[in-house]
This record gives sequence, C-alpha cells and structure tokens, in this order.
Amino acid sequence: MTRLLATDLDGTMIARDGRGAREAREPFARLRAHGVEISIATGRMVQSAAQILAETGVQSGHIIALNGAELWRYPLEKKALWQRTIDPAAALRAVEVCLRHGAEVQGYVEGDLRILQRTAQTEAYARRTRVASHLVDLPRIADSPQKLLALLPPDATGALIEELGKELAGSLECFRSEPNFVEIVPPGVHKGVALAALADLLGYGLDEVAAAGDAENDVEMLRAVGRPFAPETAAPAVRALRPELGPPPPDLMAAIAEAILR
Repeated sequence: MTRLLATDLDGTMIARDGRGAREAREPFARLRAHGVEISIATGRMVQSAAQILAETGVQSGHIIALNGAELWRYPLEKKALWQRTIDPAAALRAVEVCLRHGAEVQGYVEGDLRILQRTAQTEAYARRTRVASHLVDLPRIADSPQKLLALLPPDATGALIEELGKELAGSLECFRSEPNFVEIVPPGVHKGVALAALADLLGYGLDEVAAAGDAENDVEMLRAVGRPFAPETAAPAVRALRPELGPPPPDLMAAIAEAILR
C-alpha cells in the first residue's frame, strides 16, 4: 500500500508553460482522502516549492528542497529538519571550475539566491522559480552553500561534470537536472537520501513510498522507492529504471493518482 507520494516539480508536475499546480489539486485531494501523504522533492529553493504546494491545495506535508540538501515540514517552520552544506573551500574551487567552463553560477545560501552577474538566464530562472536573486562577490557565493547551480550550453555539461568529479571527488556531488543545468550539492546528498530520511521520520518503509521524476537528479529517488513513476518524456537514465510511465505534465499527477488508487 502506498502511504506517501514524493514528486519532482519541473518536467514532472510542472510543465514548461508553468501549468501543473492547479491541475494537481483534484488528484492530490483524492490521494489524501485515501491516506496518501504528499511531498515535493525538487532542486528548487523551499520558498519556491512552498508556493507551488500551496497552489495544489495541500494543507500539510513535507518539502525536499535543493536536490536533497534540505528537508522541511510544510507549512514552513523556522528551521529545516535536515540541512547539508558544501564546504566553503570546495565550493570556491567548484565555482572557479564552473567559470573556467564559461558557466553562469548561482549559489543557494540559507534561503538566499546569489549570483555573480545578472544575465538573461539568471533572470529567467528567478522569474520561473519566483525567487529574487542578489548580486554578490565570489567568496559570498561560496559561503557554505546548500547548492550551486551551473548554467551552460547542454553540449558543455558533460565536460564540466567530468572535471568537477576529477578535482573534487568526495567533496561534492554533481549531476544534470535539465539539459543546461549542472547541480552541485554536498557529498552524499541526493533526493533519495532525503526521501529515505523522510520515510523514516514518518515511520514508513520505502516500499510504501511512490515517487515521480523525469531527470537525472531523480534517479536515486526513483530507484529507492517501491513504486516509481515518470512521464513519457523522461530522460533516458530515468526510463532505464523502468518506472510506470504516464503523460507529460500537467497531466501526470492525475494518471499517478489513478494508478495508486486503482
């Protein structure tokens, strides 16, 4: 029996045109009426995820933010239940590597979205996630961040991930979340680790958890749970796990609710 559904946002619940939260209201209400709790598991900041969760009509739940670096109760409390950070020296070296590859870098530090320069990409990201960004210098963007994000052309992400892995193995994790996004998080952190911590907190076995995701940063989460779901448009690494497939957002949540309650 499924007791908890954890879902990614972008590309899974939320479509590129921004639709998805309101479309999830009815399926989430049906799941909750049958005792299934709802959690968000996203690379976004918790403030952004909380706005979307509010739009779905869910009154209480949990949010895994910044690809597992943070776990929060919802409605939000003053402090996270779980928080991990990148060592400042490792973060600074990672930023320097990203800049050598021509990437635009964002740092996520205690609820503050920090950037080194304001560009069309950083502005589009801030609008999409509904979180204001702040210009800072290099030391402040690397000040014990929960996450760094490198934005660069899709064909350049592989080389960046390879160099980060060689120079900073053991000091951080890095992976793609979108074709042009390289996520950089603390060592040992991913959505699967945070979801396991949440399941333990709630007293559920992972076999009682369902999860939905579409990108490489969702692989560990989908691999960990008893019932993985993904949209038909998911990345090859996700499809290789053989999850239950459904329509792309904004219709996936309705299909998942139907499958769980069938």
